Formats: sequence, C-alpha cells, structure tokens
Amino acid sequence: MSSPSSGHAISTGLVLTALIVSASARASEAIKRIDLTDQQVARMEIKVAPVQPTDEQPLTTLPGTVVPAHNARIVAAAPFGGTVLQVYALPGQMVRKGDPLVTISSRELLDAISAKAQAEAELQMAEATARRRRSLADKNIQNPTMADEAEAQVAKIKAVIEQHARLLTMGGIVAGEGGSYTLPAPADGRIVSNDVMPGDKIDQLNAAVTLDTSNDLWIEVQVPASLVMRIRKGDKVHIVDGPDGQVVSVGGSLDKMTRSAKLLATVPAQSGLLPGQMVTVSLVQQAETGSLAIPSTAVARINERDGVFVRDGAGFNLIPVKVNGRSQSSATIVGNVPLDAQVAASGLPELEQLLSDQ
Repeated sequence: MSSPSSGHAISTGLVLTALIVSASARASEAIKRIDLTDQQVARMEIKVAPVQPTDEQPLTTLPGTVVPAHNARIVAAAPFGGTVLQVYALPGQMVRKGDPLVTISSRELLDAISAKAQAEAELQMAEATARRRRSLADKNIQNPTMADEAEAQVAKIKAVIEQHARLLTMGGIVAGEGGSYTLPAPADGRIVSNDVMPGDKIDQLNAAVTLDTSNDLWIEVQVPASLVMRIRKGDKVHIVDGPDGQVVSVGGSLDKMTRSAKLLATVPAQSGLLPGQMVTVSLVQQAETGSLAIPSTAVARINERDGVFVRDGAGFNLIPVKVNGRSQSSATIVGNVPLDAQVAASGLPELEQLLSDQ
C-alpha cells in the first residue's frame, strides 16, 4: 500500500512532466527552423527584406471616389420661377462674384413687383388714416384705441413691403424689362454644371447653376460596419499611388442598401486627382509600441497562425507574429522578431513546403 507522500510525489511528477511537455510543445510551435544554403536560397528565388520599426499601421484598404469638398460647392437658385432666356457661363469656366449666370423671364417676378407697389399704395392710405385718428384721439374727439389700430395697420403693411423688397433682391438678382431678371454668381468659383438651358422651365428656388468655390477635394469611402467604431476624425489615410490625407468625418449610421457608413477624407491641394476618379485608400492608425513594418508578402499563414520567416545564418526561422494591420504593400506586426532581422518577402510557398516535409 503506497503512502500519501509517495502519491503526492507521483502527482507532482506528473504535473512537472506535463509542464515540460507543454513548454516543449510551445517552444517547438514558436520557432521552427529550415536550413538552406545560399545556393538553395538563390535557386528558390527567395528575396529578403528588412523589418522597420513603425508607429503607424494600416487598418484596411478600401475603394474610394474623389469628390469636390462638400463645403466648397454652392448653387445659384432662381428666386422666381419662369423660362430661361439665356445662359452665360458654361461648365469649367471661372466666374467672379456678380458675373451674370442666366437670364430668366418670370411672371412671378411681375406679380411680386405688382404686390410691392400695391402694398406701398396701401401704406400711404394707412399712414394718412393713422395720422388723422391720432390727431382726433389727442383732441379727445375719438377713442385712442382706434388710433392704435390704425398705427398697427401701418406697421403690418410696412412688414409686407419689407418682405416683398427682400424677395425682389434675393440672390442679388438684377431685374430687367418685361419681367425678366439676371441671376448673378453668388461667389468666385468654377462652374460645375448648368442645371438649365435656354427654353427650359425652372421652378422657384430650383438650382440654376452649380459651382465650386475652391479646388479642394475629398475622398468618399464606404466603410463596413465592423470598422466604423474603430475610425476617428483625424486618422490618416493613404491613397495608393497618391498623396496622404486625413479623415474629416465618418457616419454614425449604416446605409440601408450597402450596410456601410460614409467616410470623408481630405486630400492636399494640387494632388493631381480629379472629381469622379476611383482610387484605393488605405486607412492608417497609431500602432502599438514595438510594432514592425514588413512587406505584406512576408506574412505566412500556417496552421491558422501568422508567422514570418526570419533569415538566420544558413537558414530561416519561422517566428509566430500578430498582424495588427495590412495593406496591399505592407503589414504591421508585433512579435519576437529582432529589430535588425531580414524576413523572406518571396518564396514563401516553397519555404512552407519544406517546413511541412520535416
């Protein structure tokens, strides 16, 4: 019959054995080595690249569309409906504030002018009535309330006249003869589109001309729901084969059709991009301490784990890593990789095959 102490010793031995086996398994899993001569490396066309410390990491790569800056696009709207008689500016042309854009013949303008003139005539009558009643009230011949009512009627008609006057000057229009008016450019800018042509009907307050007041451009990107909460205003974006930009906004709700949110990012002036151009955008964020940048082709996926083949003398060591970010050209990793390491950036299928043959 075994003593309690002997049973405890056996239990302790089993635990130690299990720990040693587990540690050995982890060590074996952590680093695996492939021995290769320089001739074999050259024959397999394995290229190596240095790792680089980095404080940025690509979050994802998405397609985007170049659009004019939303805060730089304005429209010249027709304050009165009518028929377009003439168009002065064409798409692409530069205009100065006040330059004529379109001339419109409008029955609504005639009605507004007539209504203002009628209100002005009524004002003269109302003012005369108010003066007379106030005089009678001051002499205690008439109830002062009637004088107050007459003066209130004068104020009411003046308000109507002011309303008509504001309407007749809306948009800085220049009234012409026969009920026509010319709509001027509201600011300096470049004509984007003419929304009407001669002979077209235009309704009140509809856009007649659209123009951009600056050359600023934005990038519009549809961001999947899984990434919306990870993106912040001010995050960096990199346009593939283009300049860097910055996130200015990201929608907080998803589109019903695409199930994605709209992201807008600025790009520098004179970027060479054109509105409507399709681009590829890499979203970039702050990387965690100790992050390394390597070519995206240097990441191997083996047994559901990421790793890199690090050149070590006459061979390569497969070292497990965590991939925090990836773009078309680079990946950001953290792991037990030396800062002066060289990693295999090509020939990974051959290295993986050699590893599986061991």
